[in-house]
Amino acid sequence: MYEVTDGHVIGTNGIPVSYSYLQPESSSDTLVILLPGYGYSNDSPMFRYTTALCLENGLNVLEVNYNYRDERYDSVDVNKAIVDDVRLVINQILHTDSVRSYTIVGKSLGTVAMASELTRNAFHDAKLVWLTPLLKRDDIYEAIQSHKGQQMILIGTADQHYVLERIQHLEHLALTELEIIEQMNHSLEYTGNTYQSLRLLETLLKRVEQFIISS
Repeated sequence: MYEVTDGHVIGTNGIPVSYSYLQPESSSDTLVILLPGYGYSNDSPMFRYTTALCLENGLNVLEVNYNYRDERYDSVDVNKAIVDDVRLVINQILHTDSVRSYTIVGKSLGTVAMASELTRNAFHDAKLVWLTPLLKRDDIYEAIQSHKGQQMILIGTADQHYVLERIQHLEHLALTELEIIEQMNHSLEYTGNTYQSLRLLETLLKRVEQFIISS
């Protein structure tokens, strides 16, 4: 069993951004922060089951539930909005005295906010899981290179944001694990192969769980 605390902040253009703080009965002093993508929410498979696995391992979870597909964001720069909105949400929870270590899992658009959040002292040595990061963006590429803690990058060769030259450079970073999946697309799937995609999901979840819970 676990306890859920729901809340929200007033974000970009006065639009509420909701969040859920989940705490298992025997929780640890670690908080896992989930920053999903533009169209890949916390209800999508990778994030839904990552939350479940974290709770099973006694880890606290913060789900940030922005929805930039909402028509109210039509005239908004979502790359700026997500940075501002995530910062407001995290400001709400950083005062939690029981938390001693942080893990951040970001996917796609979520990695934009993730890169920005790494300027906080609290996240100086946080564990990071970069799921399909937007490697063509210099700010994200530089954030990965400058991070001092453990991190894992998971991306497929069929992802439009896969940049071979940058991947080859990141291979030499200390404390950085690269998981390059042949023919996996930006949705963490194999195009046109449902059952193979389901098997891939299990493999990815096991890898992410192993990374998150390892000391």
